Amino acid sequence: MQLGEVSVSLAHLVARALHARDVHAEPIMQPYTGWPLPDDGDARIGIARYMRLGHAAITASGDELFGLEMAAQIRPGDFLLPGLACACAPTLAAGLTLLCEAEALYSDNSRGHGHFERQATGGWLNFYSLAPYNAYNRFVVDSVLGGWWHLARQLSGDALSDASLEIDYTIPRSPEDSSPLTPSPDDMHEQTEKRWRWRYARRLGLPASQLHFATGRNRLWLPDRVLNAPTLQAAPVAFAQLRQQITERLESRQGPHDTLSRTRRAIAMRLSGRAPGRDEIAAALNLHPRTLARRLAAEGWHYEGLLDDTRRALAERYLRDTHLSLKEISWVLGFAGPESFQHACKRWHAKPPGAWRRQHRASSRTDSSRT
Repeated sequence: MQLGEVSVSLAHLVARALHARDVHAEPIMQPYTGWPLPDDGDARIGIARYMRLGHAAITASGDELFGLEMAAQIRPGDFLLPGLACACAPTLAAGLTLLCEAEALYSDNSRGHGHFERQATGGWLNFYSLAPYNAYNRFVVDSVLGGWWHLARQLSGDALSDASLEIDYTIPRSPEDSSPLTPSPDDMHEQTEKRWRWRYARRLGLPASQLHFATGRNRLWLPDRVLNAPTLQAAPVAFAQLRQQITERLESRQGPHDTLSRTRRAIAMRLSGRAPGRDEIAAALNLHPRTLARRLAAEGWHYEGLLDDTRRALAERYLRDTHLSLKEISWVLGFAGPESFQHACKRWHAKPPGAWRRQHRASSRTDSSRT
């Protein structure tokens, strides 16, 4: 089971952001995407490779907020047809709704998918959690939330100073936070958080009071004032035509929706920190639990076996393709603790996860050297 993938259009965005920082893009992009970058609209990059590319860009640019630089360079076309449709939507709300509904055309992740949620006085653009956070995935959250923010400003022509951002991750502690020379680590961390908040506010053009970290959510709030208004390039006929093309592409991409693949995906999206039960997954699929059990049985599976197999497939990807620790992977896969993950891995592969990771990373390096 894949961890996810993104359109090559987002790699073009990384290159554009590097150029904006006066960094030559080719040596950074080459190991992950090749060079020159392909312009094939169907070309994709695995999410783990994309995160490594982002980390390489952060290192090369010296900008730990490189995701915000990407956000500043955002264009509707970076989201392919859904972005172009959003730009000419009759209202910003209609455009953002379609942008989320068609996310699979430019980004797909086993951890979740974005969605737009209307409320009485505005609406939330929601991005899923990527916890546990590290230098490899924080830039993804920054680029997505910041990108939505800049896109909304572009399409509405509104400064949006009353919008707000809630960010899931906690401000990373700087090395000085744990220094024995500082009188209070908590005070030092508070200063670090204020510094980060100011830097985000300056980069985004958003009041610092409208930025909130460690909220348990990744989301952007937009007021009704802009959501109900036409976009600056509103073209309802073009929007309807693009929406039809998007619907056709989504249908051709998804193929037949068998119960097995839908259940795997629903499990993967709900694993972090716990193992979802059959009734929960059935509800997510709008099925009665007995109906789900019957359909899985018709394909030769029972729920507990499918849960275990989904964990195994994801574990292999996380061990081979990411830098997450074994403790972090055990949490992402919903195990009670690292010991439970160890036992499961020995049952799957007759060896502990650390040994499996070393062997398969070595194999990957050997294969790469031959190509």
